[in-house]
Amino acid sequence: MSLKRIHILLPLLAVLLAAFALPGTVALAWSTSCGTTYSVQWGDTLGSIANKCGTTIAALRQANPGLGYWLYAGQTISLPAYTTNSGHGNYVSGANAHTTRTYVVQWGDTLRKIADRVNVNLADLTAANPQIWNPNWIFAGQVINLPAPAQYYTVQPGDTLKIIAARFSTSVYGLQTLNPQIWNPDLIYVGQVVRLW
Repeated sequence: MSLKRIHILLPLLAVLLAAFALPGTVALAWSTSCGTTYSVQWGDTLGSIANKCGTTIAALRQANPGLGYWLYAGQTISLPAYTTNSGHGNYVSGANAHTTRTYVVQWGDTLRKIADRVNVNLADLTAANPQIWNPNWIFAGQVINLPAPAQYYTVQPGDTLKIIAARFSTSVYGLQTLNPQIWNPDLIYVGQVVRLW
């Protein structure tokens, strides 16, 4: 059988198998992540690394502030790490950061329905799936990534965005991107809740 026919038959087989799945079930699967660093392989892109390691391109850029647009084989990049409460303020931790969840699309699903069902933001769900070119077109049996739950930190006396960014291995720019209400990074206050991821 030719390779072209196999590429045509595989998606059809996936759709057929999904059609026989029990209706109304939420199919979640867990797979391990890549750890704290990743060695770039020939042909890797930030998108492919993000998919493989259960993260997003934005999170990879935040974890590697000096990273340009070109990757090369053998290059080592840092992967975003989610840490637990280290005694610095109220840090709300979600699921284990070194796991990624996936969801098998059921008949009648839309990205909005999936986001509501698994309690994540639609924009985060879309960002976690760069392979979906048109968010209005998904199919039964398709496997999509579920983003890590948003995690927050409550500002403590003496905190600045720079200190918070260093404490949680991110950047001031990354924090500002996730917190558009902070228009001036030098103006945060005690008790303010800042999204970390």
